[in-house]
Amino acid sequence: MDADKLKDFAVYNFEKLIVAIVVLLSAFLVYSGLGQPIITEKHDPERLAQSATEVKRQVDDDHTDAIVNDEENPREPKFDIALEQSKFLQPIKSSLYQPDPWDLSKASKEKVRRKDPVLAKPAAVRTTGVIASLAYRSQDGTYALADLEPADEVEVVEVKPKRSRRSRRQNPMDMMMGGGEGDMDMMDMDMMGMDMEMSMDMMGMDSMSTAGASGPIRKLAADKNLGTTATSTKHLTSGADQPPVPGIGLFIAGTAVIPHKQLIDAYQEALSYAAEYDPVKRDLPRYIAYQVQRADVTNKSIDQLTDADWILRDSNDTTIWNAANYWSGFAPELVPDDYRIPGVTMWIPPVLLDPYASFANHPLIPLKTKRALLAEQMEKEAAAEMADAGPVDMEQFEIDIAGGQTRSFGGGMDEGYDMDMGMDMDMDMDMGMDDDMGMGYGGGMGSGRSANEGKPAEENPVDYKLLRFYDFAYIQGKTYKVGGKVVGMDPRAPRMNRQYVYRVRFAVNDPNFPKSPELQPKSRNLDPEAYKRYVTLAAEAEQTQKRNFKRWSEWSDPSAPTSLPPVDRVAFGSVKPYKPRVVNAGNRRIEIESDPPKTEVVASSFDPRLGVFVPARMEATEGTVLSTEVESAEVVDPITLEVKKTSEPKVIKSSATVIDVEGGAPLEIVDDETIIEPGIFLMVDSDGKLKVRDATEEQRVYRIQSFAEERGL
Repeated sequence: MDADKLKDFAVYNFEKLIVAIVVLLSAFLVYSGLGQPIITEKHDPERLAQSATEVKRQVDDDHTDAIVNDEENPREPKFDIALEQSKFLQPIKSSLYQPDPWDLSKASKEKVRRKDPVLAKPAAVRTTGVIASLAYRSQDGTYALADLEPADEVEVVEVKPKRSRRSRRQNPMDMMMGGGEGDMDMMDMDMMGMDMEMSMDMMGMDSMSTAGASGPIRKLAADKNLGTTATSTKHLTSGADQPPVPGIGLFIAGTAVIPHKQLIDAYQEALSYAAEYDPVKRDLPRYIAYQVQRADVTNKSIDQLTDADWILRDSNDTTIWNAANYWSGFAPELVPDDYRIPGVTMWIPPVLLDPYASFANHPLIPLKTKRALLAEQMEKEAAAEMADAGPVDMEQFEIDIAGGQTRSFGGGMDEGYDMDMGMDMDMDMDMGMDDDMGMGYGGGMGSGRSANEGKPAEENPVDYKLLRFYDFAYIQGKTYKVGGKVVGMDPRAPRMNRQYVYRVRFAVNDPNFPKSPELQPKSRNLDPEAYKRYVTLAAEAEQTQKRNFKRWSEWSDPSAPTSLPPVDRVAFGSVKPYKPRVVNAGNRRIEIESDPPKTEVVASSFDPRLGVFVPARMEATEGTVLSTEVESAEVVDPITLEVKKTSEPKVIKSSATVIDVEGGAPLEIVDDETIIEPGIFLMVDSDGKLKVRDATEEQRVYRIQSFAEERGL
């Protein structure tokens, strides 16, 4: 049979084949069913119901006696507690944190326990010796300086008009104006005369404003007070008024930085994915204390120091006690809130008359808020983008404006404008976010793991926080007991002519053993190392009824050696102008000085009885020892700012010596003889240290202490 016939047969008999297959399959199923057993014979429904009823009855019967009193098979627990506990002490597999431990979607939610964050130690400890007049609390406000008589009026120095050195060549502008060199000189003289008249009038007004019934009273202007303004305080317990009085402030001030951002990262790594993560109430660095230790290195090096050489000199409790009982207020703060920590960035003592930024600040701490620094950075970037865009075609701009069209400057002015607008909007949004976060932290609202897991503890933290401390050699009104006798000095206080180094550490509220027992994490959620420490602290708290919740950082590296400052100081004025004789020797130009340059200085020494520096003006040149005696010294009362005079001669004792003086000659780069070279001074201070002083930097302090404006200088 060929293929065509087979094909035709299949086409015409397809339905018959299907019917045959169905019949055969049915026959097979019937045959298979005939061989199966009858189910009712093996599983009788009535018998199964009776069996279930019997089992239920046996279960309901009380088998307690049979189980408890079975002597042949006593009941013994098979649960091994030690074995199960050891399972929890097994280290967590690192694979749980792969590939990215900060990716919430990939992190495992099982067996992630709370670790102890690594506390970085403070860094960059800086110390400075300070002697100044401080405002102290008193009972009646009486002090020796207030009893002095007002100072005499200042004799105004007559300043001769200064002629400018002019070129012999006449200025073309003068020729066009029809005037010569003499006419311009007359104009200068007239203007100078007007300035002098105005100055005299202003001085007369100042004298009239400070005149009293007994005559004019000289008073230091408020803007010349470089320190703090003394304010009255009240006693903490009785509430009685405590007027301020001046007194000696002799101490070593120190600053250090706490790596705040590094601590935030450490908390994030140790706790953010662990159980019971709560950055609002507990899992955020909460700085609560600091300690300062000092070591004497006068006769040994830092490497030779041992633990026995370090003594505790300051803590937050010590400074708070001194401020609450002895200081009359505080100096205005210089560091923005972003970088300060309450109770760790201690207040600045009430320094009177003198500037205090040198010991209150730190080079790593900005003097602007982080928001202001960010705004400045954005302004610089915007200005750079505008500069890269090139100059604006103002002619085309005017054409577009005249036609009533707006012009896009291709990333120039429009882009800079939009960036400024965006910056303002971003700052407003940031302010709103900061306010919300502040309310959240202050309100103490709870948070569960699902809401806070993986979130940073603090958004965009600053790099450093400031730690500020003091080591006082003497505090007005404070006494100490040594061997049952009351002495006026702390026996362990720093002493003059000794070299000291300092180290600091700080404490945080332990996140795994916090101050409040209500915030204590469950022990089963602690890492093995944290659990061991928790067990020790819990047992100690149970025995002493006190929680050791302070977790201390390591001690910082020692500071550079420092010492208490000398009790004398000096402020340099400008070098007096002089014109050296110039001699040309071949190609060399030699200046010959008939007399060495001279300058006026204000030498001062601290008077403990008056509580202020007593100044005296004197002339100094090469080899001058800065000691002098005056019949009556003029001192400023730091409380009232009135100028008083001493009733007896004052001796300014100092071993500081001027070695060299440079400056005072006319500058050759200008034609004005009144513009001279700035003064530079080389000196040896009372401690034997070689120092270079710049008159330009000291002009403000010198003019205040020498009453230069009152003298018409």
